[in-house]
Formats: sequence, structure tokens, C-alpha cells
Amino acid sequence: MLSAAFTFNVHSMEIAHEMGVASFESTPQKVVALDWALTETVLSLGVKLDGVADSKGYQQWVVEPTLNEDVTDVGSRREPNLELLTELKPDVILISQHMATAYEQLDRIAPVLVFSIYGEDKQPIKAAQSITLSLGKLFSKEQQAQEIITQTSKRLNDNGDNIRSAGKSDKPLLFARFINDKTLRIHSQGSLAQATIESMGLRNDWNKQTNLWGFTTTGTEKLAEHQKTNVILFGPLKPEQREALTQSPLWQAMEFTRTDSVYELPAIWTFGGLIAAQRFSDHITEQLTKQ
Repeated sequence: MLSAAFTFNVHSMEIAHEMGVASFESTPQKVVALDWALTETVLSLGVKLDGVADSKGYQQWVVEPTLNEDVTDVGSRREPNLELLTELKPDVILISQHMATAYEQLDRIAPVLVFSIYGEDKQPIKAAQSITLSLGKLFSKEQQAQEIITQTSKRLNDNGDNIRSAGKSDKPLLFARFINDKTLRIHSQGSLAQATIESMGLRNDWNKQTNLWGFTTTGTEKLAEHQKTNVILFGPLKPEQREALTQSPLWQAMEFTRTDSVYELPAIWTFGGLIAAQRFSDHITEQLTKQ
């Protein structure tokens, strides 16, 4: 009996998360992620997923890392299909704090780990690094986890150096996503965009109060106060959005429009983790330094 207990203790693993501590007797093999940032992180470690929330949405908005083709779509990120989850018999379910109300229901199906990149601390890259290390431990991928963290830091530093070498670091940046022709979200403190450019040594021109996700919802007229910026639009823009900008006298009168200082990013998950930060950094650098 003593030998059996000793064996269990050697092989068991405890993972601390935001709602407690979960114990695992072995490395989880069947993994479900109901948060896209956690989906991104798991895939970045080279771990396949058995279940994911809204796979089509992930492929449209997150894009990379690529989902494994045999993954099961378990429903929406807010209301996953509990019957389907039960049928999958996962070894672990990963969620963020924004799904905490479903914790008890999900925990009856499999051990649940709760990790959030976005919250009151407003330090998404630091949080993403910590979560990457925790998931690296969970999946016996500690070396890969550290490599991703090191790679991200180097990529952001190098990209910042490239922008400065190209003489494109003088103007501050402004990150915006259009909701409609009169309303947009501007990302700053607490956002992945802000954390990324800070690591690159660049400046954000927007300093208004933000929500937990790191953005401020405001009217397009507020852009008039930030005309001497490089405006980075989260894309891809819909054809009707692009047409509305073309036909907007206000937009056309802005200095950043007249000086060709507006740039459009491809689909990158603005609420992602370290891989999303790398992609942000790469595309910002490509846009600002292209001839």
C-alpha cells in the first residue's frame, strides 16, 4: 500500500488556476478549450485539441495556430453543448474567468482549469506568459512553453528595432476597430495591441480609460484629436466599411488619411495570447516599413 501511494504521489500533478487547484494522475490526452486564447496557447505547444468552441469563428478570427482537422466543434463560446462535451469524455476542460458561471456544470464532466489573459491587472502579455508556463507543465511541454516565451520577446524586440531603423517610430500609433460608420473601439491600456507595442518600444496615442478587454468605445469624431498618428485598423474591413470611409468627409479630412498613414491589419485575434502578439508585431512592422 505504501508503494502504491508513493507511486501515485510521484506521478500526480497539481495545477493552480484562478478557481482553485486541480490534480492530474497523468498528462491529459483529451483536451477541450472553450476560450480562443487558450485554444491558441494549447496549439502553440504542439498539443492537439479534441474539442473547441466555435471552430469556424476561430478559423476566421484567430487563424493561427491552425486547428487540427479532427477537432470537434462543441458549440458557442458562451453556451457550449454539454451533452457533446460529456460524450467526448475529456481529461481536462480549459476556460477563462468569463465563463466562470459554468464552472460547476463543466467540472462534473471533467477537471476544469480557469485561466484569463484579460482582466483587472491589464497586463495581457505577462498573463499569457504565466498561462503558457502552466499549460506547458500540464501537458509536459515545459521546454516548448519557455521557447514560445523567449521567441515572442525576441520577435517583438527585433521588430521594434526594425521600425526604428526604418525611421518609422516617430509617430505614435492608434488602434481602432470600426463597429459602424459612427462608432469604433480604440485599444490601449490592457489590450494586446498596447502590450505588444510597449514591448516593441513604440507609443500609443490613446490614453483614455479602458474596459477589462483594453478598449474604449467612442465616436469617430474623437479621431480628430489624434490626427498626427499612424492609424492601425483591425481588419479585414468589410466592403461597406471601406466604402463608408471613402465617402466620409470627416475621415477624408483627417491628417492621417491625407498623409497615407492609415494601415489595415489582416484577421488577428485582438484578445489572444503570445502567438497573436507575434502576429500583431509582424504585421505592424511589415505595414510601417514597406516602401
